[in-house]
Amino acid sequence: MGAYAAVRGVFDRDYYFDGQGEYFRDRSGTNSTVSGSVIHGAAYNAGNYNPSGYAGSFDNYFKYSYGAVNRCNYVIDNVEKMKQTLPNDSTALNAVIAEARLLRGMVYFRLISMWGDVPYIDHIVEDNSEVSDLTRMPIKQIKDSIYNDFTYAYQYLPVTPPAVGRAAQPAALAFRGKLELFWACWNHFGWPELDTFTPSASEADAAYKAAAADFLQV
Repeated sequence: MGAYAAVRGVFDRDYYFDGQGEYFRDRSGTNSTVSGSVIHGAAYNAGNYNPSGYAGSFDNYFKYSYGAVNRCNYVIDNVEKMKQTLPNDSTALNAVIAEARLLRGMVYFRLISMWGDVPYIDHIVEDNSEVSDLTRMPIKQIKDSIYNDFTYAYQYLPVTPPAVGRAAQPAALAFRGKLELFWACWNHFGWPELDTFTPSASEADAAYKAAAADFLQV
């Protein structure tokens, strides 16, 4: 539940990104974004949403995204340890890991869509010194890791959610298809803002087909 709470905080005010071309009004004050409170939009606080400065000042979003990643890694690492001592519960524990990997993949998907190459962390971080010198990983490697998270989630999540607000197989398959479509589009049309990215027509074609296959199963 801690992982869900942290991840929800970096997606629950996405309407902030939707008003760049149309008339848009949102509630301000304590019910909009409050610094330091993830449930009150801290991830979105102080971002530059004006068209003239769009994509600037999103350090809060970056910070809370990696906070959510660390929550997911905490679940994954510790439940993996539980599997060693509770082998008879492996089905239920794999499902918990699958939920956490789906959430982690969702956050990294957002990170690469906003920043391209970003640092990749797949374990619990106990101290800032562990990551203070971490460099960016190429977007293709992160995309592959996200794909693996979504695939694991699809394999081990239940067909129907165990409770309201929890993830099930269709969510994992839908996100995997969306990731494939994302990758196909950038490889087809190019990504001029990201100088480390080289488009590939063959990758675009393969990803379009994979996306179509996944969406047909949803």
